[in-house]
Amino acid sequence: MTAFDIPTIDEVHSLAPAIDTLPGRCAPYYMAAGEGERHEIGGQLITVIARAEDTGGQFGAAYIYGGKGIETPFISHEHEHRFLYVTDGELQVWLPGETQVLAPGGSVAIPPGVPYAYRMLSHRTRFLSWLTIGDGHRFAQASGYETSSHVFDIDAEQPISPMRQSELAARFGVRIHDLDKRDLSPRTGAELPLDQTPYVLEAGEGDRWASMGQLNSYLARSRNTGGTYFAMHTIGGKSSYIPRHFHRQHTENFLCLEGRILLHANGKEILLTKGDFLHAPAGTIHSFAFDSHNTQMLGLLTTDVFEKFFEYMNTPTQAHVHIEGGDETFPVEGFARARAELDLEVVGPPPQRGAGG
Repeated sequence: MTAFDIPTIDEVHSLAPAIDTLPGRCAPYYMAAGEGERHEIGGQLITVIARAEDTGGQFGAAYIYGGKGIETPFISHEHEHRFLYVTDGELQVWLPGETQVLAPGGSVAIPPGVPYAYRMLSHRTRFLSWLTIGDGHRFAQASGYETSSHVFDIDAEQPISPMRQSELAARFGVRIHDLDKRDLSPRTGAELPLDQTPYVLEAGEGDRWASMGQLNSYLARSRNTGGTYFAMHTIGGKSSYIPRHFHRQHTENFLCLEGRILLHANGKEILLTKGDFLHAPAGTIHSFAFDSHNTQMLGLLTTDVFEKFFEYMNTPTQAHVHIEGGDETFPVEGFARARAELDLEVVGPPPQRGAGG
């Protein structure tokens, strides 16, 4: 069994976030867009932004970037849930019994053991790949070769033989399936299923809750992920910082999809723009604010212990965009309930913009 370096809560409080480097231990860090461990594999650039050793074994994350026509065979993961979120271009995904074309904002959740495949349909397609262990990214890295480039080589060939690739797949809990990519009827991706079945969500869909000028959409919930994580998309206008706080039992991960996000982590203020990532493990004293109009953020939280927070702080809605100029009153009652019931420890008022760093 792998032993991970996980600092105590008190030690994490004192750690300044590492910048543009994977720390090799469960500590706060920031990765600017394009930074990370980069590997080329068959016309795709895999940029790993989180590994098991950086997250205490909770997950791995990577950006996948490739050109029109690049595709994979059907594969499945023996032990891992996989979540894909399209940020650029178009991605066609095959699941059992269906195929779907996803534009930016579309997402796919795939439980362990479910075969799936994808094909990139535009010249510069990019998506975030989230795996609940990270072995799938290790398989991709081992199947390719390390590169210093920040762009893919559309003409790059698979560097290893099919036999070697199968050997590596077995090593990392990946199975390659001999299945055809048939033309299948798409299914409307508008709702989260009630269990751990694979599903697609079109951009803007999901379980939606709103307050304080923001729209929060669950893209994956505990019931879909076996309690390993949940995914939240947030869109809103300029906002104030929230109270400084930390968590003892779960990790928060922030990805900027559009606009500007200010992240205050252990006293340091960091600006996130599109493609930037910040990992805030348990013990990180943090706060955030939106710093531009129509900012979009993807939050991936491990495990699921904080899932109810967004229900306590919001009201359900059928809207697909946030409302400007509405009731932006801080939901004091919901916040008090979250402090009483959930993994939330407030340590001070909201930070001042420009403070720290």
